[in-house]
Amino acid sequence: MGGVAMVAIGLLSAGSAAADDIQSVEPTAQSSGSAFTVPDPLPDAAGQPAQVSAAIRVGRIPGRTRVVVDLSDKAQYLIFSLDSPDRVVIDLKNTQLQALPPAGLFVGTPIASMHSGIRNESDLRLVLDLKHTRLRREDFVLRPDAHGGHRLVLDLYEEYDEPSVLEQPAVAAVAVSSAPAEPSTNVVGHSREPLASVVKSAVSPRADAQPSSGARDIWTGGYGEIGAAYTVAGSSHWSQLRARLELGASGSLDWGARFRIVARAEGDGAYDIEDDFYPDAVRRNQRSDFALREAYLDMNAGDWEYRLGRQQVVWGEMVGFFLADVVSARDTREFYLPEFETMRIPQWAVRVERFAGDSHFELLWIPYTSYDEVGKPGADFYPYPVATDVSVNEVTPSRSKLSNTNMGARYSRLISGWDLTAFYYQSNDVNPTLYRTDSGLELRHDRIQQVGTTFSKDYLDFVLKGEAVYTSGRGFLSTDPTARFGLHDSDVVDYIVGAMIPRGDWRFDAQVYGRTVFDHDSGLLFDENEFGITLLANRRFGDRFEVEILYLAGLNRTDYSVQSSVNWNITQTWRLQFGADLFGGSELGFFGRFEDSDRVFVALKKWF
Repeated sequence: MGGVAMVAIGLLSAGSAAADDIQSVEPTAQSSGSAFTVPDPLPDAAGQPAQVSAAIRVGRIPGRTRVVVDLSDKAQYLIFSLDSPDRVVIDLKNTQLQALPPAGLFVGTPIASMHSGIRNESDLRLVLDLKHTRLRREDFVLRPDAHGGHRLVLDLYEEYDEPSVLEQPAVAAVAVSSAPAEPSTNVVGHSREPLASVVKSAVSPRADAQPSSGARDIWTGGYGEIGAAYTVAGSSHWSQLRARLELGASGSLDWGARFRIVARAEGDGAYDIEDDFYPDAVRRNQRSDFALREAYLDMNAGDWEYRLGRQQVVWGEMVGFFLADVVSARDTREFYLPEFETMRIPQWAVRVERFAGDSHFELLWIPYTSYDEVGKPGADFYPYPVATDVSVNEVTPSRSKLSNTNMGARYSRLISGWDLTAFYYQSNDVNPTLYRTDSGLELRHDRIQQVGTTFSKDYLDFVLKGEAVYTSGRGFLSTDPTARFGLHDSDVVDYIVGAMIPRGDWRFDAQVYGRTVFDHDSGLLFDENEFGITLLANRRFGDRFEVEILYLAGLNRTDYSVQSSVNWNITQTWRLQFGADLFGGSELGFFGRFEDSDRVFVALKKWF
């Protein structure tokens, strides 16, 4: 769910049985945490400290889940992490909560559930059950200001893959100016840690340690993966024998900025083994790759937050499609089959954000644009109807011209529980268009304008969500021999509406999507109004196994794709995945054109 939605709720005490369970959870040598203490609340008429009341708010933007505990007075708290199972535990002295949370509160977040209980007669314990440990945790306290009262803020970042700690104090309670829940300079306590560190002993500062200079609070992490895929339709062949390594580091600089850098390298032996199947251009294009995935600085200036450098910018999150996700380029050489976070190609950008209560405003400028990687003719998932032996010239817009830079703005707001966003984006289309010119075929990037909106609404038993994008300036392939460059220009609107439904260990997702072409022509390869559906079923079996099936279908030509996978979490840091991807239906359909690319696959991944 996009935006900075904060759903205000209270949480009822879980009862004596649950409380007994929760009281048995204690920090150990296998736990990692932080504490912050402020003076006790003022005493009541009986001479006892007045009990602090609390309410919970939960917000989600891509890559981060924020839990805010609103308090009626200053906080005395302890936060620590535990494994087996993975949890974050929050202890609040002399505090009580009041209302029952809706069942769908944590849908779409890395939090599986929340439990609460009372300890020592008046202290509150909150336990957040986590779906995995590939997270980074930050917590801090905010003093009252124009945006709220006393607040304890817990952020869970999903962008870090099992980092390891190079430098970390055992207990952190320092003033910082890092991203608050709402703009504020009243940060009075702050700590950061990767949740993977719960399986390590806390690192205590050496007695003879000298004051740090330059970078500090450094985390490193990443993953290694080996994967294989075998195409079983048409001419069967190995389509993947890949080894991939991604490494990253993040930390803080003494002058207040934070940094992150991530690089990825990979090699694929399938294009050596199958040298009689793939053309030379495909083999050169997909045999190996190296990419700088992220390299940016984060800075704050008053109420404004700045991110400068190569970064991921995610404006939409729907199952199976990049509809409102208009900023990111994508590597589509495996169609839309990989995990979306590995497909996205980051942009070199200047990003400015301002958080104000239930609102979020964002400005974006991309001076150096990255574009989709679509592969070469003859590849398994080349998206254009071009013969294998035909040369296609890729034309990249000049990056030295200001007119070729991309820019946009996005605004989101929570209104009566509805998380609403609107954006405008002007760009050279990251997705290339095939031009027929006198000198041959060319892939060019049209200059387009896009206006879009997204919405989501959490109900007790499900989450309603949707996206719509209006695009002008884009050309589409036409069979009309008189069409200039073999293209027909038309404004279009793409839309999708869906519901996410959690049921115990099950999760279901159903969506309806479509496109309307405002200036339709008989030479176009699709109808004036196109429709389709997606259905997803996901089932978890404890902490070890997860099975998922995704069905996508276009209704105009009855083409489809079925993507199935089984995940075995061997340990907290090892995962084995296997499955199958199938395509069928009309060869003119979005999915049916790849009916000869059915494949089975297996992948082993290690986080560190």
